[in-house]
Amino acid sequence: MTVLEALATLEAATRECKQRNINTPEVREALDSLEPYIWPKWLVLQFRMALCRGGDGEFDLEGQQELLRATFPGIRDAVRELLGVRMDALARKFHETHDTAVKDEIYRLAREYGKIKEPWVFNP
Repeated sequence: MTVLEALATLEAATRECKQRNINTPEVREALDSLEPYIWPKWLVLQFRMALCRGGDGEFDLEGQQELLRATFPGIRDAVRELLGVRMDALARKFHETHDTAVKDEIYRLAREYGKIKEPWVFNP
């Protein structure tokens, strides 16, 4: 699972947590794949805690969604930073090698970066 696929999975879980059980293998896999790259580390832990507790009586689904809505933008911002760092590293590599495959990857990442450049807005 790519970082962007994982981010899309978590966004869908945040939006749909009141309609369905989001404690699924796909959401857990997304968290596992993002966890090494997200800073501060408590963001993934908080998302994971909300994922596991939703609908079990500790708080209602509205509470689960509120916690996810508060946590997801931080995860999203960390992914955006990760893309920026990766593009910078590729730009340095392209400067040294002039490899067109590196240039293509920079453009691909720039398009993805542009998609998550704007602040996240919750639209249920």
